[in-house]
Amino acid sequence: MDTTTALHATNTAYSLPGNCDSTAHRPTAAATDVLPAGEVTFMFTDIEGSTRLASGLGAEPYRVVLHRHRALIREVLRVHRGTEIETEGDSFFVAFDDAARAARAAVEIQTALRRADWPDLGLGKGPIRPRVRMGLHTGEAWPSAGGYATPEVHRTARICSAAHGDQILASAQLAAAAGLGGRSLERLGFFELRGLPGTTELVQLRAPGLPSEFPPPPIRPHRHNLPADLKAPVDRPEEYRELDRAFATHRLVTVTGLDGCGKTTLVRAWARRRVPLHADGVRYCRPGQDLGAALLQAVGRPVDAFGRALETAIDHLRHREALIVLDDVERAHGPAVERLLRECPEVTILAAGVRPLELPGEAKRALQPPPIDVAAAMLAGFCEDRGAAWTAADCRGLAASVEGFVPALRALADVTAFGSPKTALRRLRDDPVAVLDAGGRFRAAIDEAVAMISGPARAVLLELAARGDGATVDEVLDLCRQRDGSLEALVELVDVALVVIERPAMEQALYRVPTPLRWLLCGRGEPAQVPPSLARRIANVVKLDLDLVRAR
Repeated sequence: MDTTTALHATNTAYSLPGNCDSTAHRPTAAATDVLPAGEVTFMFTDIEGSTRLASGLGAEPYRVVLHRHRALIREVLRVHRGTEIETEGDSFFVAFDDAARAARAAVEIQTALRRADWPDLGLGKGPIRPRVRMGLHTGEAWPSAGGYATPEVHRTARICSAAHGDQILASAQLAAAAGLGGRSLERLGFFELRGLPGTTELVQLRAPGLPSEFPPPPIRPHRHNLPADLKAPVDRPEEYRELDRAFATHRLVTVTGLDGCGKTTLVRAWARRRVPLHADGVRYCRPGQDLGAALLQAVGRPVDAFGRALETAIDHLRHREALIVLDDVERAHGPAVERLLRECPEVTILAAGVRPLELPGEAKRALQPPPIDVAAAMLAGFCEDRGAAWTAADCRGLAASVEGFVPALRALADVTAFGSPKTALRRLRDDPVAVLDAGGRFRAAIDEAVAMISGPARAVLLELAARGDGATVDEVLDLCRQRDGSLEALVELVDVALVVIERPAMEQALYRVPTPLRWLLCGRGEPAQVPPSLARRIANVVKLDLDLVRAR
């Protein structure tokens, strides 16, 4: 009998969400007074394909096989003090007060079944050995009305239903409670069990003499929790390749840039391509105020009730090979991220934020404007979101006019969608700041980024904005020769993508303020020096030493 069928045969005592039926499990009379409580390990077993086996053998031969199977299981349960809660048809439901004994019992049951002398029954098929599948799980449970009313029972039954004949499947909770590791188990990953919230990590128990190769569990694997795309993102192959190269030698990579520059879309799209490469999948979260709590939610673990969310998350990830994607990360998360990397050696982290975390071993990748063809496709996608079917070819000239600067593309989406790319380009030429900053969102994004950088970095930004062709490192040093930390200021600007890097062949790299940002800071002109009014054109939150600016 299928385990789920056995569950249905009992009286209702606990209600599961969704389509999962509610069941209670009542012990045999002899077991009523000895039911374990607290941390309980449950075991379900049944014969794979029992209905086909019974039909093929006939009633009496099947009865012989079934009774032999029951006798062998009960003998092992007696030795390991397993309490038989219910037996119906070919299934067993058993409780143990010790997870390690339950694991040993499961192994010995499979071993006994394989070594037993099974009757030939004269059917011309040789000895008939039933192939038993087993599921184990450990959780908190308390006897109620002579049985158990807990979702942990249903989880165990679902685990058993996911096993193949001769296989022992268990939850990671059982493995941890039993102290199993190394060659005694194989981690199969996270799965969604029908009717149960969250995910369950499954392991396969292994032992000498038992088969170890089985097909994947016939249930839905949970390899990642990346949010579903509402539409296909525009591919950014150059950025994908750059991230691939970075992770070849680093465990922490941060993608930085202005809000609205496409960091979230990029890291999600890249991480989705990497799912098959990580044995324990990809986990995505926004850290918010509590990185530990966000990680627990991402891996499908319950909230920690004792304020130790980060410790609990680290314990869960300590021996797992997973990619963690942290979106909208801030410097305040740095110590927790460093601890996570230090204590979980197989974990790699892709972080996205306005600024890098500045941790040891961190590879920083500032998100530069995409190639014009990619930028044009992005602008066409923004227009499509607004109901306008402009193509990438239609938008190419407009995208080129703002150098593919993604915050500017977003700012142009409304006027392009409700007018046309030609109309938007004409208006952009007439008054670029008015077009880009309609509604104030473009300026607000710049304000936020500039507010985060240091005073020297702000001064360098203004000076570079006045040089339309950009400057080499030597020229930046010359511009800032009387200030300390000038190169550090330049690094800050590159990290937050307020300055882009151009690398002409065989020449020094040029550092340049993107044209849309220069328009906002300096207007359309090409001033030879920074005008006194320049500081007022930058965000209100930015405070500059005007005398120093004029002196330069």
